[in-house]
Amino acid sequence: MIAKTLREAVDAIRGSEKPASAAGFLRPIDTAAIAREFRLEQVAEERGKAGVPSANASAPDAIEQQIIQKIEGEWAWQGGELVNNLRAYAQRLIGYSVASEFTRLEVQAKDTLTQLREVDHRAEAELGHLREHYVASRNELDRFKEKHRLERPPRANPRRWTTFGFLFVLIALESMANGLFFAKGSEFGIVGGVSTAVVISLINVGFCFVLGLWPVRWINRRNVVVKGVALLLTMAGLAGIVLLHGFAAHYRDSMAAVGEDRALGAAVAGLIATPSKLADLNSYYLFAMGILFSLMSVYKGATFDDPYPGYGPMARRHDAAREAYSERHFDVFEHLGVIKDETVKILDEGIRQIPLYPQQAANIRTQRAAVVQAFRGYETAVETAANQLLSEYRETNQRNRSIPAPAYFERPWRLPHSFLASTEVRTLTADEDIERVDVQALLRELSRLSQDIFGEFEKLMTTYPHPTKMSKRDGAV
Repeated sequence: MIAKTLREAVDAIRGSEKPASAAGFLRPIDTAAIAREFRLEQVAEERGKAGVPSANASAPDAIEQQIIQKIEGEWAWQGGELVNNLRAYAQRLIGYSVASEFTRLEVQAKDTLTQLREVDHRAEAELGHLREHYVASRNELDRFKEKHRLERPPRANPRRWTTFGFLFVLIALESMANGLFFAKGSEFGIVGGVSTAVVISLINVGFCFVLGLWPVRWINRRNVVVKGVALLLTMAGLAGIVLLHGFAAHYRDSMAAVGEDRALGAAVAGLIATPSKLADLNSYYLFAMGILFSLMSVYKGATFDDPYPGYGPMARRHDAAREAYSERHFDVFEHLGVIKDETVKILDEGIRQIPLYPQQAANIRTQRAAVVQAFRGYETAVETAANQLLSEYRETNQRNRSIPAPAYFERPWRLPHSFLASTEVRTLTADEDIERVDVQALLRELSRLSQDIFGEFEKLMTTYPHPTKMSKRDGAV
């Protein structure tokens, strides 16, 4: 049939990108099925024998009106589907408007540029002082390393503050052990012995930790005078440790021999007269344990910070300034980097796609025109189908009549109007003025905006570089 042929033609033209439509769009009218539905031949024969419609009738009878209503109902549904298809084509055409797409991309690009320029002012307030502090601490550290000929990185002690816990354990262990040794000579027993031991342990551990933290580490200094003084202080400190524990051992012996009241003088005299001679084997244990704990405290002091005095604190100041600047830099610029990348990506995609828009829009108009032409043929097929059914009814009716047929039997039926002439369809199919734009000029403008975005972002990154990308010349003071 005509409608089917036209529909196949328009489907071939529209291809796979046609807008979605309901199943049955431009489907042919099955006149045979309608004739069977209305029992057209039998009813026409019966009504013809009864002389219905009358000879002077001027309007279609009930059966003819049913046929017309059936045909017009299908035609009206198809008209609605036509409008839906044309709206879909209009929406697609909007998507392929060069001017509209350029305006959208331009607005987005300028919005990104505005954000970048606003951050330029914000960055000075939020990052300026942090950057200056970081640069100053970095330069200070560099000068320190150069002055002291340090090429290695600082040796950070990740467990610096656990050292104090360890020292506390040493004091507790030494106090308990020494308390048992001193308890025998103390009139207060265990309590007196532990009290004496705690005092000795505090002096021992504290002094040894300080000895390791300062004089021992200062031996590493490049300055010969400082190194010599530190070495003398270290040797004096170690001698003091030996004397302290020698005194503690003699003091224990004296407490056991002469009592707690006279133990101090006796211990000093014994230390001067016979420093290596002790009365009790436990006193030697006391001396050895004290020396061991002292050396452990010295080691903890020496490793509490970087071996080179001053290097550790300066490196920590540098790291703290770097971390503060880096964190604030992330807060200020991270989201801008994402926005910049997304905008540039969208602009690049637009630059690639916009040159294709005129041809794509022309293809859509061609597809739309094919649908309109197919519907024009469909409306002709609707009239043909209706007149075919009416003719079948009228001819059978006329053969079985005994009186003349009404005059309107000779008039063909026509559609009341054409959907193609409706205001909405004319609006949707109006030939828009073909966009007369300089596509190449628009593409150059988009490229310029993309470069401006890159330039603004790079200017920010140059003025406020991330610490990992900051050269020695950046912010030199």
